[in-house]
Amino acid sequence: MRKQIKIPELTEAISEVIKDLYKEKGTAVLDENNQYFNEIGKNLGLERYTSTEHNVTCSKLFAICDFFEISMSEFFIKVEEKNQLLKFDKQRQGELVKKAYRNM
Repeated sequence: MRKQIKIPELTEAISEVIKDLYKEKGTAVLDENNQYFNEIGKNLGLERYTSTEHNVTCSKLFAICDFFEISMSEFFIKVEEKNQLLKFDKQRQGELVKKAYRNM
């Protein structure tokens, strides 16, 4: 199985946004995850996504946004605010992707 591409700037920004969302809720990660598990019947393993050692799928991200009561578009606006390099810029097009493939 081929290794997934990982863009560090993106995973770091996603982790920071998730941490911020936890802080805004004002409760412990484990408590929140257990609450969601009790309501939905699925453990999201959210603590995993507060580190940069992840590569979140779209479906998992949708569940995380649902959990935090935020739209995916709002989530990604926050991600782009964390790292301006993630905003599309014709001058830099492809740079982060090329860098990620080189580092595989």
